[in-house]
Amino acid sequence: MTWPTGPPPMPPSGWYDDPDQTWTWRYWDGARWTEHRAPIWVPPVRDTLSFSVWFERSVAAVKLAVRRVGLLLVASWLLLGAVGWGLMVSTLDSERGRELRRLLDIDQTVLGPSGSSVARELTSAEADRAWELLRELFWSALAWLVVLGLAAVVALTWSIALVARAVQHRVVGRSDAVEEPREALASIAGNALRRVPAVLASGVVVYLAFAGVWLLAALPVVLVAIVGGGGAAIVLTVVFSLLLAAVVTAWLWGRLMLASVVAAVGAHGLGVRRSWELTHGRFWFVVSRLVVAGLIAGVASGTANFFYTFGRIFELAVYVAIVFLLQSVAIAVSTIITVCAHLVTIDQADDAQRRACAVTSGG
Repeated sequence: MTWPTGPPPMPPSGWYDDPDQTWTWRYWDGARWTEHRAPIWVPPVRDTLSFSVWFERSVAAVKLAVRRVGLLLVASWLLLGAVGWGLMVSTLDSERGRELRRLLDIDQTVLGPSGSSVARELTSAEADRAWELLRELFWSALAWLVVLGLAAVVALTWSIALVARAVQHRVVGRSDAVEEPREALASIAGNALRRVPAVLASGVVVYLAFAGVWLLAALPVVLVAIVGGGGAAIVLTVVFSLLLAAVVTAWLWGRLMLASVVAAVGAHGLGVRRSWELTHGRFWFVVSRLVVAGLIAGVASGTANFFYTFGRIFELAVYVAIVFLLQSVAIAVSTIITVCAHLVTIDQADDAQRRACAVTSGG
């Protein structure tokens, strides 16, 4: 038997790890190392707090919400819209409603071809009668209007909680998150219903904060009027107060608008304090995302207006049904987009807060 002799064969020429420098390629010519070197390419690590990551995760959350609760959300708003449609049609088809429609020529101005109807001027007697009919119809439907308004508020807060519960924002788009078992649709809806009081209370607190700003802005105007300031002084005070109130309201909006979604997720009460903490030092970080989400939701829901014209070939009752149908879908779509974007914004702001705490503690 013949044993091999001599040195082992050399590796073929090519790029290999440089034995002298880490993270570097070095060219081997088949016999020796050359001086040709190149850095090893490392895929860039994306910043999880970037706007592009926020957008991608928001889109993923919207898809998840549509898949899990989209039909339930649309059906709920359609049911509420059907009640509103019945109330409006019954009011407009009543004896006083038909008389008001004839006086104001509602059927022609609403359902007539675009640009074909010319609003006629009412006589003094006709105007008084129309105003009287409006008051009578309003007071006769007031109880139903109150019930419908309260139902719409509850439906909106439940919708926010429903989308938040369905998405489970800490799972969407996070590689370090542990996948949670998916709940049944009935369980999601029930848990969302239990969050309605917190979401509603959160909205009331935020609304009272806004109202307080405008009440305080009115005080200088009242004081100037009491001390007998002239017209110019009152006008200047009104302008200054309005501008200041608008700026403060916009600032508060950026600091508190995460509260309702935080309340929907749970674990932080009404979410007001948590929203304040998450936006501390990250005002524009949060507001830029909320504005973009609002614009996208507005465009998505506003497209319903383009389809109203298709109903003008039908009678008033059918046209009103089409309007309520499109509005129900628009509200559902807008809620899903807004809540999903808010959830991802909360998650990113939470990550940014943890990073800042880690840097502070490490320093």
